[in-house]
Amino acid sequence: MTVTAAPPTTRRPSPTRPRVNGRNLLGAMLSWPALALFAAFAIYPGLRVFYLSLFDYSLTAPPTFVGLANFTFLAEDPRFHEALLNSLIYTVGTYLPALALALVLALALSRRMMGAGWVRLLYFLPVATSWVAISVVWRLVLHQDGLLNQTLGLDVSWLTSSAAAKWALVIMGIWKETGFFLILFLAGLSRLPPEVYEAARVDGANAWQSFWRITFPLLKPITAICSVMGVIRGLQAFSPQVVLTDGAFGTEVVNLFVYKTAFENARMGRASAVAVFMFLVLVAVTLLQLRAFRREDR
Repeated sequence: MTVTAAPPTTRRPSPTRPRVNGRNLLGAMLSWPALALFAAFAIYPGLRVFYLSLFDYSLTAPPTFVGLANFTFLAEDPRFHEALLNSLIYTVGTYLPALALALVLALALSRRMMGAGWVRLLYFLPVATSWVAISVVWRLVLHQDGLLNQTLGLDVSWLTSSAAAKWALVIMGIWKETGFFLILFLAGLSRLPPEVYEAARVDGANAWQSFWRITFPLLKPITAICSVMGVIRGLQAFSPQVVLTDGAFGTEVVNLFVYKTAFENARMGRASAVAVFMFLVLVAVTLLQLRAFRREDR
């Protein structure tokens, strides 16, 4: 009896591999227009700003290389120092209370209650409205004969006083930005596991202990994102200062200083140097914030 060996089986190539490669090629081809637009309108202008920061350029004459002279001028310019201080005051005064208020409101609205959805919508409406439209409305509210003074029985020149103008911008900023962070905190609270709170209640934890020991630590990633975005949004403020005061009465912030330096004084090199400086500041502050939150998690 002869036994014939079975013919060796040959491995056929997987038919899915060409499809995967084809999909990757198609995806790369479809992404090229978006990448080209991003490079043309984001990467190139950013690199151009770094380049112009080393030149004295007035839009009417060819650029003249000056090295770090623009940065040296900014280090000695009292107007830039004041604009930087105004940006810091606006950022801290607006976004620190906005974050705290948004967290408190998120904790209240995360519970099941009648009309919670409508309340969330009302808080989000200012976020969906542009800064220019909001500033125009608040210009009427903050007028000396406007709604705010009439409601509180005050006689404060909110927009024409150096003592009150910057705080008027802070009040409007808190009203405008709280809803933005409220949505982020609500999204974070919706993902917290309910069984952790049930275990805490069984162990006898009260509401404050549950918040401080469970909710706040679990919300640290969202809090880190909100704090980073708050600093970026605050230091990049521009529209409310332009519409309400045009930078007068101690409200000129860094972005408004850049605009006036570039287009009113025609000093593009100095304006570019400010933009480069603020970019480096934002990168450094963002890294410090993220590092601080990572240390707390350890």
